[in-house]
This record gives sequence, C-alpha cells and structure tokens, in this order.
Amino acid sequence: MNESKEVRRLAIIGAGSSGLITLKYALDMLPGWEIDCFEQSDSIRGVWGNPYAGFNSTSTKYTTQFSCYPQYDSSAVGNAGDKREFFQGPEYGDYLNQFADHFDLRRCIRMQHQVTSVARDESTGRWRVAFVPKGSPEQIASYDAVVICTSVVAEPRNLADMRHCPATTRLVARKEDVDGIVDSTVVIVGGGELGADFANRLAEPSRNNRVYLSLRSGIRVSPRYHPIHGVPSDFLRNRLLLSIHPDLRNWIGQRFVNARIRYQKWFTKLFPSKNPTPQLNGDEEAKRKAWTMKLNKRAPQRLFDMFHNKSDDFLNAIATDRLQVIGPPVDDQWQTFTDFDGEGRIDVRPDVLVPAVGFRSRVAELTGGLTELKDFYHGCCNVQHPGLYLVGYARPVIGNIPSMSEMQARYVLHAIAGKITLPNDIQQRHQTDLEHRRKRFGGVATEWIYPVEMFPYCDQLAREMGTRVRGGSLRDWWCVQTAAATTLDYDCFDAERRQLPTPPTHLPLVLIALLLALKPVDWVYRACRGSR
Repeated sequence: MNESKEVRRLAIIGAGSSGLITLKYALDMLPGWEIDCFEQSDSIRGVWGNPYAGFNSTSTKYTTQFSCYPQYDSSAVGNAGDKREFFQGPEYGDYLNQFADHFDLRRCIRMQHQVTSVARDESTGRWRVAFVPKGSPEQIASYDAVVICTSVVAEPRNLADMRHCPATTRLVARKEDVDGIVDSTVVIVGGGELGADFANRLAEPSRNNRVYLSLRSGIRVSPRYHPIHGVPSDFLRNRLLLSIHPDLRNWIGQRFVNARIRYQKWFTKLFPSKNPTPQLNGDEEAKRKAWTMKLNKRAPQRLFDMFHNKSDDFLNAIATDRLQVIGPPVDDQWQTFTDFDGEGRIDVRPDVLVPAVGFRSRVAELTGGLTELKDFYHGCCNVQHPGLYLVGYARPVIGNIPSMSEMQARYVLHAIAGKITLPNDIQQRHQTDLEHRRKRFGGVATEWIYPVEMFPYCDQLAREMGTRVRGGSLRDWWCVQTAAATTLDYDCFDAERRQLPTPPTHLPLVLIALLLALKPVDWVYRACRGSR
C-alpha cells in the first residue's frame, strides 16, 4: 500500500449497509483521497442481508432504502399474509449488492480482510489500522481518518449471571445457532426486537419446542400492518405527527394506541383494508388483545421513548398458545420463574437458554480501550480524538438504521471534507446531549447504544449540514407533511425523489384534521416550556 504523505487516506471498517453508504459518499466528497473499505467476510450483504430462513424486515422497503438509490415507492399492495412491502429473505442483501454495483464500490472493498485494531499515532495524529488478509500475516497501514461501520447489532450481549445455570442447560446467543433448536424446552430472555423474533421462530409448530419468553417489564408491540386501511404502520407515520412536541405526542399517542388495541375491529370497519388479513378465532383474538394491552401497559417508558417490536406473528404465537410469556427467574439457577403477573411461580427447567438482551459495541475492543460509543458526538464524531468516526451505531426507538446511517455518513463526510466545522465546545454539547438521552431513554444502556428518535435526529444532522426539509409549493408541503416520513424528504435528494411517483397520503383526512387542530396547542405548549 502507498504510504505517501502527499495522498490523504481514509479507512472504512465494514462493508455492510453502513459501510457501503459511507464508501459511496466518501468517493463523492473526497476526490483525490485513497479510500480502503475493509470487510472481514466474503459478502457485502451485511447483518440483515440474509440472516435466516423466513426473515422479514421490520421497516418497509420504502423507508429503509437509501435515499440516493431509491428503488421502492410507498404504494400499499401487500398485507400481513405476504408482507411484500418489507424485505424478505435475501432481498435486502440483493439490494445492497445492486447498490454497490450501481456506484462501482467494489473497487475499494478489501474482502476477507479482518481489522484487528485501530490505534492513534500521537506523533503524527494519524491512525494505524492493523488488519489480516485471509491466508496472510497481519499488516499495518496509516490513515488520516477512520470510520467504523461494524454494526450496532454485530455482537450479542450475554447475561453475566447465566454462568450459574446448570451444566445441562445450553446457552445459545447467536442468530445462526437458533435454527438448530428443536424438541426442547426453551427460555428466551429479553423483550427487544431480537427476543420477540427468536421467540416466534422457536415457537413454530414444526420445531416441537416448548417456548417461554422471560420479561422483567412490559414491551411495546406494534403491528407491521395497521388496522387503519391495513397499510404498513410506516406509511401512517408522517412529519405532521412528528412535528408535535414529544410530551404531547407521547400523551396523545399512548391513548390512541390503547384505543387502537381495544377497538381494533371498529378501526378496521371505519377504515377498511383493501387486502384483509387472516383472522384469529374469537378466543384467540381476545387473548391477543389482552396480552397486547398488558405488554403495552407495563412498558417502562413512554410510547416514543423506548424501542418497539414490530410484529404480528409474535402476538399471534401468544394468542395461539405456541408461546408463553413469563416473568424473571426467582434466582440465578434459571430453573424457576415468576409468572408475568408476579402472582405465582412456574417451574420450567429449560434445556436451552437464549439471552436476547441486546448487543455490545465493538468500538472499545477495536480501539484497545481508547474510546467507546458514549464518546461520540451525535453518535458519530469522537469528541477526544479527531479523525475517528462511527456510522450505523445510532439506534432509533421507531424507525430503521440504514437510512439513518445515510444521514450519518453524509454528516461524517462533510466533517472530513471540511464542509462543516464541528463546534469548539463539542465536549460540553456532547455531555449535555448524553444527560438528555439518559433521562429521556431511561433503562437504555447508553454505553452500548446511542438511542434516538429517528427524524428529529436526522433533522438535526441535516440542519448542521445546511440541508432542509423540502418545501416549495403547497402541494410539496402537503406531500412532505402527510405522506410517509422518509429521508427522501430532504432537499438534497430532490433529483432522486423525482424518480418515484408522488407518495400517497395513507393517513385518513379526519386524523390529519385532528393533527392540524392540535398545532395551536402545540405552539402554546412550546411557548410555555420555553418561558420557564
């Protein structure tokens, strides 16, 4: 490799969705730079490119695609039976491969090159990246900047006290190992998106498992397809709704969700779907509704302040008795659990324990303890060590990581290219931001996760880059405010947006009218809060 000081050099670690979008913008914005993208595997499909048989993404193709490469519109034609608006099986990996080919990214990707460490050379201010090409000894190269894109969901966390479980109980933590579990009594621990997914998959009748999901509190469960018109929930979340102050939005939103769960049949009749979904029988429907209410009621944080599970199948597994929700273990032996209501005990004695309690960041490990996720301003710019960045580590309470990564990549490359200047008081601003997130997203391990509300976060990055939400004509304003919220709404993607048909407004006009009527209350509330 050329170590010439005359040529500035950038290293991108990881060639999944975050690495690819970072590479695309690096090639656009850093002419004359030497750019290397390291990928330890032989694939650029990323974590969710084809993770397991039967995979369905939780966000729609329209909202998850990169805005610089739009291939899907927001017309609603699917239903909970076919889920065609969502990436299935290898579809997302196929999209990433098409993206890489369209922008000729493979020429910069070093496949089967595992990065083992990233260290700062204090004498030069550059970064020394150690990597191992497959079948070759370790090499070291020097770079002016490094962007780590190894994914926030790459390394599952284990529960420390699971070391006390009996030797006869097997621990399984990785996605690739779950499919082999059959004919077993299984306890999944944790109610995040991964826990709900594991529980539903392991409870499939063909596996002949006895499955329990152990939870310490309630969880937020949202349908992929909403009772309103039977369209994906993504398509009903618009900027008009998101413009309401979070306090009001949480208060009103929770009551709306309760009404949606309690009166689902009423919603379906009032806003009928063109593609009706298969129905449960009466008893099963009643059980599904009861558990949906119970899980949401006991959720520890407000509606828009905690992560959501978007799953219809998970709730159906509970309703049809394929899956039983229980409370935490009574001790560290993981044999006896409380029931979810805390009124009794259940003797389980699992053959398999599956910890699904989130993921740990690889940043500290990769940098030899030099820094960790909590040291990055906006979750992407290191506050102590210039030239070190993250993309793909912010996690939305509702939304998706790939299209957020696109905004992060643009922001990071603007900083590297000198198109924006990071604030002089970056450490103070970062500390204030951390304290705000710890307060708002209570219970989230911020040393492992940078939690955000997707569109307010993307709007903040956009503003600092001088990018605006599209305006213009009244028709444009209406479209942006009432159609499905997407990063295509920013004016830097005007040309790409024109490649798609004008997105329809799926939210009923009566609900849009209610949101518009709420805006004066929102203005007064914001003014009162600002005067304190």
